[in-house]
Amino acid sequence: MTEAPAAAGEPQEAAPRIKYQVYIPNNPQFALGLAVSHLMTKPAFANLKFGEWSRILVGQINRRHYAFAVDPARRVVGFAGWALTTRSKAEDWVEGRRPLNYEDSLAGECLVFNCWAADNFRVHRFMVDEARKLIADKETMYFKRYYKDGTSRPVRLNVNEFVDDHIERKAKALSG
Repeated sequence: MTEAPAAAGEPQEAAPRIKYQVYIPNNPQFALGLAVSHLMTKPAFANLKFGEWSRILVGQINRRHYAFAVDPARRVVGFAGWALTTRSKAEDWVEGRRPLNYEDSLAGECLVFNCWAADNFRVHRFMVDEARKLIADKETMYFKRYYKDGTSRPVRLNVNEFVDDHIERKAKALSG
């Protein structure tokens, strides 16, 4: 026997909340394998040049500038990789004038997300909440939006006091 769906206006039971976690493996070879396994299924990454993306992933993992999102069964459901750099180098990267090399990505007032993949909207929101912790002491966050039609758009977001407010509100919601 199946239940009929709730009629319009009737309260509905909320879907159970999945508790995602951040996972950063200690073994860099294992982390690279997980990243490749996860990203190769994503259209935005599947068609990229192997050498270029290998270099980017290896750099992120060697700098420990990466994190996986995992579900309760420890399945990878998201991945983020980033670089820390100066404003001028971040501007050059986001405008496509030059890539960031390993040395460019070690420190700076800006954070560049050059890899972001989430399996669904809930995973994406979890990753955004965790990313706020990374950018709290930075001036600007950079990334590129890629669209299904093949176009892209550079994005710059100034980090301000609202980031700290979001972090505090989330912490209170989880503890209360």
